[in-house]
Amino acid sequence: MWNRIKDKIGAGDIILMHNGTEHTADSLDMLIKQIQGKNLEIVKISELIYKENYTIDMNGTQNFNN
Repeated sequence: MWNRIKDKIGAGDIILMHNGTEHTADSLDMLIKQIQGKNLEIVKISELIYKENYTIDMNGTQNFNN
């Protein structure tokens, strides 16, 4: 799993993992350590999204409107 995302992951990215797959639970500890090793912080989705005063552009990016 890490090899597939390590060169693509960046600040603000969301990683979707399905808990019903065979190796997700086994890989989670390693993935968390690797992500933190890239100086990225793991947060809840609710901390990433704007709840008020925003627009979504053509790329699906949520933008805060001042």
